[in-house]
Amino acid sequence: MRVSRTFAVLLACALPAGAATVDRVAATIDQQVLTVSEINQLVEIRFFPSNDRREILDTLIAQPLRFRDVERFGAQDIPNDTIETRLGDIQRRFASPAELTAALAQAEMTLDELRALVKRELQVEAYVQERFAPLIFVSNEDIESTYAGTWAQQRRQRGLTIPLLREVREEIRTLIRSRQLQMEVDKWTGQLRARANVDLYAWQ
Repeated sequence: MRVSRTFAVLLACALPAGAATVDRVAATIDQQVLTVSEINQLVEIRFFPSNDRREILDTLIAQPLRFRDVERFGAQDIPNDTIETRLGDIQRRFASPAELTAALAQAEMTLDELRALVKRELQVEAYVQERFAPLIFVSNEDIESTYAGTWAQQRRQRGLTIPLLREVREEIRTLIRSRQLQMEVDKWTGQLRARANVDLYAWQ
């Protein structure tokens, strides 16, 4: 039987010391509560590639803060085929569709609830692309410096050949854009978190 987050927290506070609790609070974000069972649910269904609970907790703290900003400007509608494609990515983390179905049952989550989580994640990603991607500029100097530096060094460490720059220029440009975009997202998230009241109670 499912227990609402608010009820679970109130019940935990009302129980005497030493009594069993329904759930544990992992973190609070202003008035929103994240519970340990919610983290475990997402691990169970492999919603994120990583199963590190602290990483997932940090992501779940960031998501509602980001989504508030998204809603301020109007969240984009996400096409169903885009949602299904991302669902397919999650599906491939399991050996078969039956395993995903079993994991959803174990997590007490429906497929429609999983779709809703996917849609919200995609809405944030769409907002990031619209707001921050146009600000990213990769110069030829950036590409040449990365090619001669970390990119070539990593390939040498892996025993790989180093192709000519002209053959991998766009690959490196994409890599740099991705890194710069993530830096913008991290900066934005840090600003949002600084304005919020966030308290951690698990995996500190």
